[in-house]
Amino acid sequence: MRASLTSLLIFLVTVSPALGWSLSGHKIIASIAFRQLSRVDQGRVAEALKRHPRFSEDFAEQMPEGIRDGDEAARNEWVFQQAAIWPDTIRSGPVEKTAFSRPEWHYINQPIFLNDAARASLEGKLPINVEKAPPADATLETMHMNIVQALRLAKQRLASKDTSPPDRAVLLTWMFHLVGDLHQPLHSSALVSQRLFPEGDRGGNSIKLKQSYNLHALWDGFPGEAMEFRVARYRGIEYAVDPKWRELGKSAAEVLQESTWLAESEKIARTTAYDREVLAAVGKMEAGGAVEELELSERYLKTGGPTAEERMVMAGYRLGTVLKTIVSGQ
Repeated sequence: MRASLTSLLIFLVTVSPALGWSLSGHKIIASIAFRQLSRVDQGRVAEALKRHPRFSEDFAEQMPEGIRDGDEAARNEWVFQQAAIWPDTIRSGPVEKTAFSRPEWHYINQPIFLNDAARASLEGKLPINVEKAPPADATLETMHMNIVQALRLAKQRLASKDTSPPDRAVLLTWMFHLVGDLHQPLHSSALVSQRLFPEGDRGGNSIKLKQSYNLHALWDGFPGEAMEFRVARYRGIEYAVDPKWRELGKSAAEVLQESTWLAESEKIARTTAYDREVLAAVGKMEAGGAVEELELSERYLKTGGPTAEERMVMAGYRLGTVLKTIVSGQ
């Protein structure tokens, strides 16, 4: 256990700034979802994604030769994984690629107040978007939506026969990605304090750690380091066949309301991500102490890792159920 924890800490020290689970986490979620669909439905989703306006550049040209020349199921599963990470990969690059990026769609910063004084001073005055319904005129071009609004827009447009195939493919990639992001606790909330974080800590991005870039990146990195296709695939298979994980996933798949997923993540953010250890350390700095990197305990890491794993599995099974609903309506 100590050796495993040491390896985890070495990785987390070097993890990059937050993306919303690691790319590995999103790939695993996609592979779990892949196994919830029949072979026919897997093909239907993959064919829909091939109508993506950047399929050639961001999918076909990125596919490893060994997978491209392999069997159809492997190619389709690779496309699932690539769809799940696409909204993160378009954050940088040429303008024709970044034009698709929607940074605000990845999260919702529901406030968690550090103390009663912060609540009394700042509640109702924060410049944050916590609306749940998308604007009536929302489109794929609407930049200022939070994750719940974006997910609901995607569901609405994917259910419409009027949605063009290219738009449908783009919306599918966002559905793949945002179902995962909404299960990451620190995509649901932000810690608010009077002095340090009067507009919120950006879901833990502003809390620097010795074990990682920041608190948000720590949680993003819990699923593991960067994985190539087959490693993530094997993890997805494990979560789909192991009775413990299958039971958790199937139970989770019975609950498909975004508001419930959000409430689950917010509860974990309050009780586990921003636990007493984190709040005590931030409280000292808020009271005038030196602003420094936090060093989290082994207890925190041993609690956070399994919690993140459960959320990842739940996201995979729920995504699979949502995709089945989408293809059944085509």
